[in-house]
Amino acid sequence: MSCRAKYPLLLWTVAVVSVSAVSCASDECEDNKNSLPLAEFYSSLPEPEAVSLDSISVYGIGAPGDSLLLDSASNVGQCYLPFRIDEGRTSYVIHYLKKGIAGGTLRDTVAFSYGIRPEFVSSACGAVYYYDNVAIDHTCNLIDSVVCPEGRITNANRANIFIYFRAGEEDVAQLIRR
Repeated sequence: MSCRAKYPLLLWTVAVVSVSAVSCASDECEDNKNSLPLAEFYSSLPEPEAVSLDSISVYGIGAPGDSLLLDSASNVGQCYLPFRIDEGRTSYVIHYLKKGIAGGTLRDTVAFSYGIRPEFVSSACGAVYYYDNVAIDHTCNLIDSVVCPEGRITNANRANIFIYFRAGEEDVAQLIRR
């Protein structure tokens, strides 16, 4: 057999094995297997409505490495706020960058306390972390309230934290886009 005949056969064999391996791959882990808390922003008017904020930054406090989640973001209606798995408390700062609001120096802090519970999903996916008994403390510069209605964060693909801003006040009105 010549060298020319060996290589096409080798390439054909590798291609068939590769396609077979991919076709046997499990779709088991395609769903959201991370328990990333998703916060949505709302006005605190008598009839709360979803809002987008203009010119904000969001960053973690005491997180290792770079904890900047949003930087000078505009028209943001939601933000993922990952929780630490090495301790039961995570804190974030929402920095309001609009110059007309306290010269761009105003900030709110939101702190979450929780129990950490790993849960085995499968051998293909491994484990996920659930956060139970979520308690929330926050400052009240522009934030009216922060709630986690279920009291826990799971891997359900939906918002599980709601941050309500005092939309009736002039400073907040400068930030909100409806």
